Amino acid sequence: MAAPQTSNNEVRDENVMSFMRQIVQEKHGNQVEAVFLEQEADKLYNEFGDNLVAYFEPMLTNDQKSKFDELINRSADQDALLSFLMDSIENLEQKIVQVLMEFRENYIRSPLNE
Repeated sequence: MAAPQTSNNEVRDENVMSFMRQIVQEKHGNQVEAVFLEQEADKLYNEFGDNLVAYFEPMLTNDQKSKFDELINRSADQDALLSFLMDSIENLEQKIVQVLMEFRENYIRSPLNE
Protein backbone atom coordinates (compact mmCIF):
# COMPACT_ATOMS: atom_id res chain seq x y z
CA MET A 1 0.00 0.00 0.00
CA ALA A 2 1.53 3.28 -1.07
CA ALA A 3 1.12 5.88 1.63
CA PRO A 4 2.16 9.50 1.64
CA GLN A 5 5.88 9.81 2.23
CA THR A 6 7.13 12.22 4.83
CA SER A 7 9.59 14.79 3.54
CA ASN A 8 12.22 16.48 5.66
CA ASN A 9 10.23 19.71 5.38
CA GLU A 10 7.08 18.21 6.85
CA VAL A 11 6.29 19.16 10.40
CA ARG A 12 6.15 16.09 12.61
CA ASP A 13 4.05 15.65 15.70
CA GLU A 14 6.70 15.91 18.40
CA ASN A 15 4.59 13.94 20.88
CA VAL A 16 4.44 11.00 18.49
CA MET A 17 8.17 11.31 17.68
CA SER A 18 8.95 11.34 21.41
CA PHE A 19 6.82 8.22 21.86
CA MET A 20 8.70 6.51 19.01
CA ARG A 21 12.06 7.40 20.59
CA GLN A 22 10.86 5.97 23.90
CA ILE A 23 9.83 2.64 22.41
CA VAL A 24 13.14 2.38 20.50
CA GLN A 25 14.99 2.91 23.79
CA GLU A 26 12.69 0.46 25.56
CA LYS A 27 13.51 -2.22 23.00
CA HIS A 28 17.20 -1.51 22.40
CA GLY A 29 18.26 -0.01 25.75
CA ASN A 30 19.08 3.49 26.90
CA GLN A 31 22.64 3.27 25.54
CA VAL A 32 21.44 3.12 21.93
CA GLU A 33 23.41 5.37 19.56
CA ALA A 34 21.75 8.71 18.83
CA VAL A 35 21.91 8.24 15.05
CA PHE A 36 20.24 4.83 15.25
CA LEU A 37 17.65 6.19 17.69
CA GLU A 38 16.63 8.98 15.32
CA GLN A 39 16.65 6.78 12.21
CA GLU A 40 14.60 4.07 13.90
CA ALA A 41 12.16 6.59 15.42
CA ASP A 42 11.79 8.22 12.00
CA LYS A 43 11.11 4.83 10.37
CA LEU A 44 8.55 3.98 13.07
CA TYR A 45 6.87 7.37 12.70
CA ASN A 46 6.32 6.68 9.00
CA GLU A 47 5.11 3.13 9.67
CA PHE A 48 2.72 4.41 12.30
CA GLY A 49 1.32 6.96 9.85
CA ASP A 50 0.75 4.16 7.34
CA ASN A 51 -0.94 2.08 10.04
CA LEU A 52 -3.27 4.94 10.97
CA VAL A 53 -4.43 5.34 7.39
CA ALA A 54 -4.97 1.59 7.03
CA TYR A 55 -6.75 1.40 10.41
CA PHE A 56 -9.09 4.36 10.00
CA GLU A 57 -9.87 4.28 6.28
CA PRO A 58 -12.40 1.41 6.63
CA MET A 59 -14.30 3.55 9.18
CA LEU A 60 -14.97 6.21 6.55
CA THR A 61 -18.01 6.25 4.30
CA ASN A 62 -17.38 6.04 0.55
CA ASP A 63 -17.94 9.79 0.26
CA GLN A 64 -15.50 10.46 3.11
CA LYS A 65 -12.94 8.10 1.53
CA SER A 66 -13.14 10.07 -1.72
CA LYS A 67 -12.58 13.36 0.11
CA PHE A 68 -9.72 11.84 2.14
CA ASP A 69 -8.07 10.52 -1.05
CA GLU A 70 -8.38 14.01 -2.58
CA LEU A 71 -6.56 15.47 0.43
CA ILE A 72 -3.77 12.90 0.09
CA ASN A 73 -3.50 13.48 -3.68
CA ARG A 74 -3.22 17.23 -3.08
CA SER A 75 -0.41 16.48 -0.61
CA ALA A 76 -2.33 18.01 2.26
CA ASP A 77 -0.32 18.36 5.43
CA GLN A 78 -0.84 16.04 8.38
CA ASP A 79 -2.85 18.65 10.27
CA ALA A 80 -5.39 18.80 7.44
CA LEU A 81 -5.60 15.00 7.26
CA LEU A 82 -5.97 14.68 11.03
CA SER A 83 -8.57 17.43 11.13
CA PHE A 84 -10.57 15.63 8.44
CA LEU A 85 -10.38 12.33 10.34
CA MET A 86 -11.37 14.01 13.62
CA ASP A 87 -14.43 15.48 11.94
CA SER A 88 -15.28 12.14 10.34
CA ILE A 89 -14.63 9.55 13.07
CA GLU A 90 -16.14 9.61 16.54
CA ASN A 91 -13.67 9.39 19.47
CA LEU A 92 -10.69 9.56 17.14
CA GLU A 93 -8.20 10.61 19.82
CA GLN A 94 -9.03 7.59 21.99
CA LYS A 95 -8.75 5.31 18.97
CA ILE A 96 -5.34 6.76 18.06
CA VAL A 97 -4.07 6.04 21.58
CA GLN A 98 -5.29 2.46 21.20
CA VAL A 99 -3.48 2.11 17.86
CA LEU A 100 -0.31 3.59 19.42
CA MET A 101 -0.40 1.02 22.23
CA GLU A 102 -0.88 -1.85 19.76
CA PHE A 103 1.93 -0.47 17.60
CA ARG A 104 4.23 -0.31 20.65
CA GLU A 105 3.45 -3.91 21.63
CA ASN A 106 4.09 -5.18 18.10
CA TYR A 107 7.39 -3.30 17.89
CA ILE A 108 8.64 -4.43 21.30
CA ARG A 109 7.79 -8.07 20.50
CA SER A 110 9.37 -8.02 17.03
CA PRO A 111 12.76 -9.75 16.74
CA LEU A 112 15.90 -7.64 16.79
CA ASN A 113 17.44 -7.22 13.34
CA GLU A 114 20.95 -6.52 14.57
